[in-house]
Amino acid sequence: MADEPRLGAAGANLPSWLLAPGDGGGGPLYAARPRRRSQRLFSGRLTATLAAWVERAVTSDEVARRPGLLQGLDARVKLVSLLAFVVVAALSTRMAVLLVLLGVAVVLVVLSRVSLRWFAARTWTFVPLFTALIMLPTLFGAVTPGRPVLTIWSHGAPLPLLPATLTITAPGLFLFARFVLRVATVVSFGVLLTLTTPWSELLRALRDVGVPRGFVFVLTMAYRYVFTLVRMVQDMTIARTSRTVGPLATREDRRFLSDTVAAVFGKSQATSEQVYLAMVARGYRGEALALSAERLRRRDYAWSVAVAVGLAVLVWVELAGGPHG
Repeated sequence: MADEPRLGAAGANLPSWLLAPGDGGGGPLYAARPRRRSQRLFSGRLTATLAAWVERAVTSDEVARRPGLLQGLDARVKLVSLLAFVVVAALSTRMAVLLVLLGVAVVLVVLSRVSLRWFAARTWTFVPLFTALIMLPTLFGAVTPGRPVLTIWSHGAPLPLLPATLTITAPGLFLFARFVLRVATVVSFGVLLTLTTPWSELLRALRDVGVPRGFVFVLTMAYRYVFTLVRMVQDMTIARTSRTVGPLATREDRRFLSDTVAAVFGKSQATSEQVYLAMVARGYRGEALALSAERLRRRDYAWSVAVAVGLAVLVWVELAGGPHG
């Protein structure tokens, strides 16, 4: 038969119906791939998104193991000191103090052996830009009156419902720059804390500084088993993709999405019950116990003193007389 595979060279082993061009409606297998973007929206993009998320988590853990400045500090000291930087930056109203704090964050990035370009792309891209978009109206005189710096238009609005005169004022520009700088500084110290501290040590530090036990326990279990659920979703998506021949309707894609959500929910509930019973069988009574106690070292005391002195100077500058700026 003409449709039967023939022995011989590699090119002659394929049947004619597989090599013939088709219309994508049940013809050759290679022509049955989804051609519309919406047909591969869920399965393909979900797998890629989950893979990228796992890669970022692994990268963060690898950065936390590097022999850098912050990596060598005790997690409790690092948590308290970086949170102190965050508090001072959030409450500061002076550009000079914020610039100094941002400079300190950049220095800590370099001394912690973190790529500055990678850190900037991860930290100063989305959140500061989103903040700048929110604070954009404060630039204009209609919101922040003051000395005009730039006039957008002054002889009638080009569109209805717009002010007849639109200018960017000096006070508005100052408020805009200060707020965006404050957000960038706070985010920098927060990302530094999570990047340079293994998650297990960070959770232990949270418990040691007085964070409620239930909150820390939920974070611990979520972090440990979220990777299990992510791998399960990846396996389901890959299995579904490998068994799919021909284009899928949008309805089928949505049904697979709902089935995946239901399966993940049921699996997570069953896993949580099994894990809890296993913990109780091993002696869990509401408090997770560590096998070894962390002790502060000289570098931790030296870092604490340096941070306390530096923040005291910045607070004194912040509270000094004169107008804020």
